[in-house]
Amino acid sequence: MYRKKQKEQPPGSPAWMTTYSDLVTQLLAFFVLLFAYSSINETKYQEIVYSLRTAFTGSAGVLNMGPQPLEGIPNFSEYSLEVEEEFAEVYEEILEMLEAEGVGTSVEIYSEERGMIISFKEKIFFHIGSADLLPEARNLLLKVGKILASDYHHIRVEGHTCDLPIRTTFFPTNWELSTTRATNVTRFLIDEVGMTPGRLGATGYAEFRPITPNTSEENRMRNRRVDILLLSSNTF
Repeated sequence: MYRKKQKEQPPGSPAWMTTYSDLVTQLLAFFVLLFAYSSINETKYQEIVYSLRTAFTGSAGVLNMGPQPLEGIPNFSEYSLEVEEEFAEVYEEILEMLEAEGVGTSVEIYSEERGMIISFKEKIFFHIGSADLLPEARNLLLKVGKILASDYHHIRVEGHTCDLPIRTTFFPTNWELSTTRATNVTRFLIDEVGMTPGRLGATGYAEFRPITPNTSEENRMRNRRVDILLLSSNTF
């Protein structure tokens, strides 16, 4: 019986292997280039460090590292953990009270060139989009106010929001929201604590002075805050 003679395969690897090898080589080169052009996001690295430090130290009321300068955002102030000697006494009193209240990182304390800042996060002071002080906020603010009332520094209350827009009947923009929050805190210190009005001032900065990039909800929560700034003697 006649059998058809099978065609002999040429020596060496199949032809498709050459194309496959070229494709793999090009993919390897592509990913090597991506790696070469990549860089570490320093801001994100600092946020991770802050979170880890908070978890391991369990600090109450004290920020373990000051707000970092943001890329593309003016560096309004230089922040530091070192409290000036003129604020030492009031700092110790407030810190002791905050630790007793167990507020954790909802309140941060740090210094900058204008003075010492006590920063209250929105979640313990207000509902989102509201400027009405929560009951727990009034209790905490009353205790802070009593300490500040016995101090001599002039005070500026500053309201801040994140970058999420707001448009309501009462607050057409974040400017109105941040300013009203600062004003309400100031009025509380005057009406409920009995602080001298001449020592106080209120202002709002909307979303334009963040302490961390508005890249996540966690960061936005940090930016939504009211700062009580104790002005240094040479800043008034």
